[in-house]
Amino acid sequence: MTLSKQAASLAVLHVTDVLQPLIILPYAGRVLGPMSFGQYAYALAIGQLAASVVAYGFHWTAQRRVASLRYEPAAIASLVAEVMATKAVLFVAVCLVGLVLAGDVLALSRPTFLCAMLSAAGGIIFPAWLFVGLERAWQAAVAVVVARVLALVCFVAMVASPDQVALAVAIQSAVPVVSGVICLPFILPIGFGGFRSVTLSTIGMQLRNGWRGCLFLAVETALFTLPVALVGHFEGYVAAGQYSVAEKFLLAARVFFKLLMDTFIPRVSYYAHVDPAAGIRLIRISLFTVAGGTAMSIGMFFVAPYIILILFGDEFSGAIPIVRAMAIIPLLMNINTFTANIFMFSYGYENEWAVLNVSGLLVFLVATYFLSFVMAEQAIVYALVAKEVVVLVVSAGFFLIGGAAVLRTAAACDAGRVRGYPPASQSAPLEHEADRFRS
Repeated sequence: MTLSKQAASLAVLHVTDVLQPLIILPYAGRVLGPMSFGQYAYALAIGQLAASVVAYGFHWTAQRRVASLRYEPAAIASLVAEVMATKAVLFVAVCLVGLVLAGDVLALSRPTFLCAMLSAAGGIIFPAWLFVGLERAWQAAVAVVVARVLALVCFVAMVASPDQVALAVAIQSAVPVVSGVICLPFILPIGFGGFRSVTLSTIGMQLRNGWRGCLFLAVETALFTLPVALVGHFEGYVAAGQYSVAEKFLLAARVFFKLLMDTFIPRVSYYAHVDPAAGIRLIRISLFTVAGGTAMSIGMFFVAPYIILILFGDEFSGAIPIVRAMAIIPLLMNINTFTANIFMFSYGYENEWAVLNVSGLLVFLVATYFLSFVMAEQAIVYALVAKEVVVLVVSAGFFLIGGAAVLRTAAACDAGRVRGYPPASQSAPLEHEADRFRS
């Protein structure tokens, strides 16, 4: 599959994941009522947290690994089995903890908690990382679109009263399960023979291999959730509401960066394995997408204020200076996507990448504390900017120095032949991947 088709498939997948919950939201609010809707939202949040624990960063590490193994069906089958088994172990552990906490620590009944856990269970049988890593994202996109549409129809047809909270949670949480069932015809050619080699040691190995991706997700989640809480702590609920409105524009931009990572990481990871120089050249060429980050930054500065006034009214005009201060962040994140999350992660700097992510979080927290004394209203925003600048400076240094070293030492035409692979320039199309697995 070409990169353009991969990007289009991923765009459909991500847009569907965003739109379907938004479409359900107003109907769920009216039918369930304030109290039951709050329980519904709370249960889905717990389910997503559990799904994140079960996912354990394999979308990063396993996706990179399968990209480099795309011409080794037996190795891919073993990897799929090991990741599924590891996720199953994590799922059981999360379920046991959740069942103990449900009703006391968690404001959920045990049946509702189990309904929410369908999302985590679906993550076991729906290996989105596998399809993205093999650059067959269209198969995952088809499954997700069908599952999301089916969930939307079932929700509207079956949820009709506040007493059906558990049913509402089950329908929405079952999307990954249905996606996994739909994907079975795509997964079967890859084969499940790898389960014969699964042992406790291989599960432990996967946990060790995946900790960096898990750490990235933890840091990313903290940076998503902490700002609103910190604004509320420093400035009160009104300021937190203003910040929350402004932050929605930044969250929309993150979908674009997620699309970039899922599009380029599999191809760059494969090139890093068989033709390192080709991967560096691809990263350099892909930096043209910085134009998209620039457009988002300009839009946040000039257009977003008018959108805020139109949609939310003058009462939320306090969000305007916040969103304008945020305007530089999409541009910085766009560059960091390639220099840190794609280059450093794919070219053997995983430990440095993990340290950089944690350091970025620490920079954010320290900057927030000190800036709160001098610019209370926008301390969080400038702390986020400081974090992105630190990541940019460090990762750009790694890319410039490390990338130049790769170009000096790698023989782009011979690397693939020496390792027994076809040259990267001849291996980009992956349309016949399924036939390769069947054979």
